[in-house]
Amino acid sequence: MALTKTKDGKTYELIRFPMKTMNITQGNNGQFSHQGVNALDIAGKDAGIDPTFAPCKMVIKRKEGYGQGNAVFAESVDPVMFADGTVDYAKFMFLHDNYTGDFAVGRVFQQWEEFGDEGTAGYATGNHCHFEVAKGKLVWDKAGAGYGYYGRNNSTGVWHLQDSISADKACVVDGVTIKNGNGMAWKKSSEVKTGSSGIKWTAENGTATFTRNNIRIHEDGPTGKVISGVQYNAGQSVRYFAKCAYKGHRWVKYRRANGGIGCVAVSGSEKHGVDPWATFK
Repeated sequence: MALTKTKDGKTYELIRFPMKTMNITQGNNGQFSHQGVNALDIAGKDAGIDPTFAPCKMVIKRKEGYGQGNAVFAESVDPVMFADGTVDYAKFMFLHDNYTGDFAVGRVFQQWEEFGDEGTAGYATGNHCHFEVAKGKLVWDKAGAGYGYYGRNNSTGVWHLQDSISADKACVVDGVTIKNGNGMAWKKSSEVKTGSSGIKWTAENGTATFTRNNIRIHEDGPTGKVISGVQYNAGQSVRYFAKCAYKGHRWVKYRRANGGIGCVAVSGSEKHGVDPWATFK
């Protein structure tokens, strides 16, 4: 079990990479079937079928049919620590296991418990596991950008797990043999920089219309990388699904057109109603 303790004394499971051998055959924004999305195709140690393992204590929420690659959606039972040092619930999508009848929706797997296999179910040319990870809980969506637990990149048309992030921001690689890491910034648990117990988000659906200019957009959350070349100005709006107070500002987060998460400050103070930068409805 991979555990870490934050500065406030709380202990969390670190998300583990879901296979014992990492051999990435297609990475994020891959030209074959990952255009514009965060997703990995992972082959094992050879051309055979290697098992997959639960990245954390997780519960199976849904299984799709063979034509959808036997997609399996799972969610962490408790908040977990991501490799980028943040704490949140985690959600996962796995594809291509040839047979998923050996576990049911609602079954809970402990961290690093074997639960599936590589395979070729659906649209796959060789044994592998298609893996996606995101922050937060799974939300069933029929009327929004996608349907079910999927999102869709509007520019490429590729379906993906809602809000998926790069897996190296989520998973640690303790005990993993790396044959091909796709040049990504993989970390071991000892390299994860932990802070406090994390940003406390409150679920809320609304529209924020900005009243000032040059509001920068961050990836994933307030501590995420600033997205260069784009910003919000007075009169523009964003439909958000969560809010928080953090380091001198109030923030909202929302789904971007490319399927990722954007986060913007809507106030110059952490106190509600003080120095607002937007109006809300």
